[in-house]
Amino acid sequence: MAANGQDDEGLGFFNQLWGRLNLELSEPPQPISERLLNEAALPSTRLGRVSLELRVVVEIEDNDYRDLTEEEWRRVVLRAPIIRLRGLDESVVKHRAPDGASFTVRDLVAVIVETERQTRANTEWFGGIDVHHVYFDGITLDDAGVWSIGWSS
Repeated sequence: MAANGQDDEGLGFFNQLWGRLNLELSEPPQPISERLLNEAALPSTRLGRVSLELRVVVEIEDNDYRDLTEEEWRRVVLRAPIIRLRGLDESVVKHRAPDGASFTVRDLVAVIVETERQTRANTEWFGGIDVHHVYFDGITLDDAGVWSIGWSS
């Protein structure tokens, strides 16, 4: 285990999961161009429900994934009573471990969703909420002790 409380094996497992952030919007996103598949939220769009789907990658080349087992959901990733998370908008959100001591995969999904629920509406991509960077790229710890959530498109 690392000095910062992370369980290296647990964090490695967590950061290798495939994930997609699902954003419920008040208005459907619109294409940004006739030649691209990318879409952007309108400036008037409001953020509704947020969820994160995580799956285990079985074979990346074949797009083969499986659901997490209950044991994997309970796997400890971080042994710390508090985690500070940053999403795309750079705001830091502090969360307490449900058991007061550690964060499991399930706990981290919950705090990532809550962080995004609180901060995603403050992001901007092509004039509206960033609905493009929604693929989970893991979490990384910075020198200030803040975990950043990686999102790609």
